[in-house]
Formats: sequence, C-alpha cells, structure tokens
Amino acid sequence: MLSSFSRHCTRKMSSAMMDALKATNGQTITCKAAVAWEAKKPLDVTDIQVAPPKAGEVRVKIISNALCHTDIYTLDGHDPEGLFPCVLGHEAAAVVESVGDGVTSVAMGDVVIPCYTPECKKHDCIFCQSPKTNLCPSIRSTQGQGLMPDGTSRLSKDGKQIFHFMGCSTFAEYAVIAEISAAKINPGADLDKMCLLGCGVATGWGAVFNNTKVEPGTSVAVFGLGALGLSVIQAAKTAGARRIVGVDINDAKFPLAVEMGATECVNSITCEGGDIKAVLMSTEKWGYDYTFDCTGNVNVMRTALEVAHRGWGESCVIGVAAAGKEISTRPFQLVTGRNWKGTAFGGWKSRTEVPKLVQTVMRGEMPLEPYITHTFKGLENVNASIDALHSGSCLRAVVHISDSGLQTSKLPKLKGNVRVDGGWMKQLSHWSEACNCDMTFSVFLPDQLARNSPPPPVLYYLSGLTCSDENARTKATFAQEAAKVGLAVVFPDTSPRGVNIPTQDDSWDFGSGAGFYVDATTEAWAGHYKMYTYITKELPELISGLFPVDPVRRSITGHSMGGHGALIAHLKNPGMFSSVSAFSPICNPTAVPWGEKAFTGYLGSVSAGKAYDATELVKTYSGPKPCILIDQGTADGFLNNQLKPNNFSAACGEAGYPVQVRMQPLYDHSYYFISTFMRDHVDHHARALGLRPKL
Repeated sequence: MLSSFSRHCTRKMSSAMMDALKATNGQTITCKAAVAWEAKKPLDVTDIQVAPPKAGEVRVKIISNALCHTDIYTLDGHDPEGLFPCVLGHEAAAVVESVGDGVTSVAMGDVVIPCYTPECKKHDCIFCQSPKTNLCPSIRSTQGQGLMPDGTSRLSKDGKQIFHFMGCSTFAEYAVIAEISAAKINPGADLDKMCLLGCGVATGWGAVFNNTKVEPGTSVAVFGLGALGLSVIQAAKTAGARRIVGVDINDAKFPLAVEMGATECVNSITCEGGDIKAVLMSTEKWGYDYTFDCTGNVNVMRTALEVAHRGWGESCVIGVAAAGKEISTRPFQLVTGRNWKGTAFGGWKSRTEVPKLVQTVMRGEMPLEPYITHTFKGLENVNASIDALHSGSCLRAVVHISDSGLQTSKLPKLKGNVRVDGGWMKQLSHWSEACNCDMTFSVFLPDQLARNSPPPPVLYYLSGLTCSDENARTKATFAQEAAKVGLAVVFPDTSPRGVNIPTQDDSWDFGSGAGFYVDATTEAWAGHYKMYTYITKELPELISGLFPVDPVRRSITGHSMGGHGALIAHLKNPGMFSSVSAFSPICNPTAVPWGEKAFTGYLGSVSAGKAYDATELVKTYSGPKPCILIDQGTADGFLNNQLKPNNFSAACGEAGYPVQVRMQPLYDHSYYFISTFMRDHVDHHARALGLRPKL
C-alpha cells in the first residue's frame, strides 16, 4: 500500500513526467555527469552510462545538488578514501526513476534525499536499533570502495568503470543509490532548498540536537562560521543557549552569524593579544558548556576542547581534517572533566529523521534561505559552483540540474510555537484550496517518548459556534494527558475568515465562526465555506505532510457545533477515524434552530441538511462501529432545544450502533464542563488508537 506521501506525490506529479520515468525503467540511461577523472583537475561534464538498479537499489533523477566542502576536499586529493575516476556529489534532492527487486520503501515518483549515512532498520542491526548512534555499517565496506552493495558499479563511460562517491554520486542527471540510503520526503518541498539537508546543515543541527544535546541557558562557542558553523549557531539558538560566541578569521562573516543567533563574534587573529583562548576564557571563567569545531583544523579542534567548561564541558568535532592529521591535547584536559566527541551526519538516522527535518523547514521553524548564497542552472555550471565555493563569499552553491515535474507546496506561516505540558503548541496559517482563503489551525505535538518511538496518532478537536482554533487549546486542559499518552491534537478554525461575504459577520451563529462543517452550495457561500472537505480531506493531508505524525491512525472529537462535526465526519467516512467522541454535540441539527438556520443558509434547505445530520446518518451507516462517547451537562441551557442527544441515542439503538451518553449532573455548556471530562475523552481515544490497553 502506498504511504500518504506516495499518494500525494502521484497526484501532484505531471503525467508527462511519470510517463518519462516509466520510459527508462529497466534500461541503461546515457546522461550528463560531472566526472572527476583525477584529483586537482576540473570536473568533466560528459555523457556517462547509468545502469538499472539491482536488488535493494534505487535509481534516481537528480533535481538539485548543493556543493559541500567534502566534495572539494576529495577533488583536491585530501581524502584518503578518494577514488578516481568518480562522480562526486552527496548533498542532493531527487525523484525515484525506478527501483530494483525487493525495494518496498520507495516507488517510482517518490521524492528522496540521498543520504551518505544509510539506515537499514533491521532488527539485528545494533546500530539502527540503538538511540545512541546513526552509524549503520550495513554497506560501509563497499561504499568506502566506491561500489554498490554487491561490489560493482552502476556508473561507466564507454565501458570504463566509474566509482560511486559516498554512496550518492549526485553530480549527475541520474544516480543509483541503496534503498537504505533513500530518505523519502514530502513531495511538495522546495528541492532546491531541501538538498542542503543531505549533509552540511543537517550535520550542524544534529551536532547540537543529537550529539551534544545543548540545553537551555548554556554557553556555546562555535569555531568556523561557514555554513556548518552557522547551522550550529542556528540550532543552538533554537535549543535556548544563553550565549553563543562565533569565532572566525574573517570579520565579514560576523553579521550573518549574529543574524542566525550568535550573541557575539571574535576574530581569532586580530583579537586582543592574538590569544583566542584567553579572550574566550576572560568572559566565561570556567569555560563554555559546549564548543564546536567546524573548521577541520586540528589546532582549532584542540583550542575548542581546551575552552570547554571544566568538569562537564563537551567539545564536538564536526570539520573533516586532511588525510594523516591527528588531534592532541594534554590528558589533564580530559581528566578534569572535558569530553571530546565527534559527529557523522549530525547523528541523524537518515530514513527516519531526515523527512522530519524537511517538515521542520516547511513549517518555517528552521529556514534554509540564509545558507544559499549562489545558484546555478544546469550541470554544465558545476565548475562555476566550485569556483564560487573557493571564493570565500559562498556558503552553499546550489546547482539546479533538472525539473521534477512536481508543484512546490505553498508553505504555511508559523504564527506561534509555545512550550506547554510536555509538548509544543504550534499555530500556523496556510492557503486552503478547499476554502479558497487563508486558514489558521493549531497543533499540539507531544514530546517523543523515545527516539525510536512510533509517530503519534492524531486527535482532531472541532470547536463550537463563535470559536476559533484558540479556544479549546487554551481552555480545555487537554495537553498534560495528551503528552502522557503520546497523542497529537489538531485544532482547526471553525470557518473561513475575512473573505468579504457581505453578511458573514451579521450574526454569531451563522457565517464567521459558524461554518457548521458543511460544504456550502448556495451562491454566496459556496466559494469559501467548504469546511467539511477541509476537515476531512485537506487538513488531514496537510497535517500528515508537515508534521511527524502517524498518517493513518486518527480520531476525532468536538464540542457543540464541533461535536456535530465530529459525529458526521465519522459517520460519512467509515473507518477514517479509529474513535469518536463529543461534548454537548448538536445531535439532530435538522430538528433545531441552529441547524435550520445553517442548512437553509449554506445548503438552500433544511432537507438538504440531512446529509450532515448525525441522527439521520446513523440510520443508514455501514462500516466499523467504534463506541461513541458523548458527555452532556444536565444544566446546559441548549440541551432540549438545540442539542437533542436523546434523538441520536434512540437512532443509534435502532441501528445497533454502540453509543454511551453520559448525562453529567449540574454541568453547563462551558469550557469548565469540557475541561472536567477531557481526561476521559483523551483516554477513550488513546485506548482506541493503541496508546493504552483497551478495557
């Protein structure tokens, strides 16, 4: 079965591109590649042959490639494992052209980032199963020899073998990589940016988040302010470091470092006395909690260690040193509590975690734009990109190699990102194709219980009349229990806003804040008020594409008008939701004033509203029947004239549908009532979603 990403990709990719991919399946492709025939010579852009993928392999069409210093390091002859001739490149984004036998995790048309650090995910791989490392050794021996896992190459030029590079070789129009090196990502991502996550930027982020786990309120020193150093600074700021000092020999790099989060910068050559250690230690008496070398210079590595905090300081080596170089320090530096460590690809487990990095960027939480200083179109300009990198003013040069045939998604705007009760509450606005306007929603993401924990399932909470996405998230006291069980919660808005419909704000129970979760058909409202499609199709697809959540396991609940929405979303989509519940729902809207007003205005008649009436829908429902939990206060002023739970309960009884209606003595319609019983509802959904044992 295709994942939600694959289905989304298949929908968005042009038929012409899909046909072009199919046309080359199983054939050797002759295409352009930038071949390094020998060290210290310009790359030769020439035709090569790329053979079809063998078992466990994937052939990809390269869309974009960012130039990394490791490519230049090898081309300049500094890499002891450097092999020639080869096709360099390892920081790329690509589209799957074809797959070899046994490949199941990706399919033709999927978008991937080739990763030089694979992840086999096998149960007997102690490295993949350990949360401590990402260093899967499954194909390390052959990858280091410039070959595919079977010990042969897929690249050649007129019969002459060409070596692979870092398991990627993306300075080409096509490449063959191992399936376990292909990280499948959101197909709507901007691939000219996401290619940066194949190495450098991701490595800097991971050094902070994974390898050293920088805590809030700590001090950080970063040596080297290229793209790698800046990514460390960006991540350290996100982690909440109180002080971040950037160190470099080029003052021109300081303004961007400060923009990215550095609190100050120091030139290690022109600083007072020319003694960078003394300058750094003069402001942090016992040293820095975390230091990072991003230069590859072994002398700088030593300095970084020796300015780390006495007793607990950690110094992380990220820069790659030249062949034969060794690091040294006095043992006393380690005896007194400093820790020296390194990182490979930032510790990220490639296939599991790179897709999450892409989502983080797409949500606007970690922008990539500042790193891209140079862009080139066409593989023939790869040598120009190398010149740019050598110029000293280039952070990352991106070469756009070919078109993907995919439409780049319109990205949401991050409006809020607040820490709360064991998770994060994020608020975003985005363009809705269903509602033809900007829509706002909030998402609670629980902290991951463990690094290898499965992604959390999602509970959708639909709010009532006059509400927005903000009411329940701030008043319903759901977060602590949701975080405890590992449940993400989504809060959509209740209607489109500001769409210039003349009567949209005339009353509190119709129009703005009162979309009633229907797809309007009347002329005035049909252009924007498609709330049913929004909450059952567009928003779930957006959530699974932008957040690290389970795209299949989901449940739904709501209050009042939102309770009505939850009931009909379930009853009109059998099997879509694992469970459903409601607080004081409008159970029989065709028989009450609120429903009559909404259905007449949005649909043209009350009778048309039967298609959105839970009491009517349950009579003909056919599908899985998870027990519906309803809580209703006996002191609710709307109970008898607007809500009518007895009508729904009776219809369920006649249809043989299990429902539990709990009449709660003396409770009203307010959030005091909701917050009192929210824990029960979270538990109800947690058990249905497999987060707790079923009763």
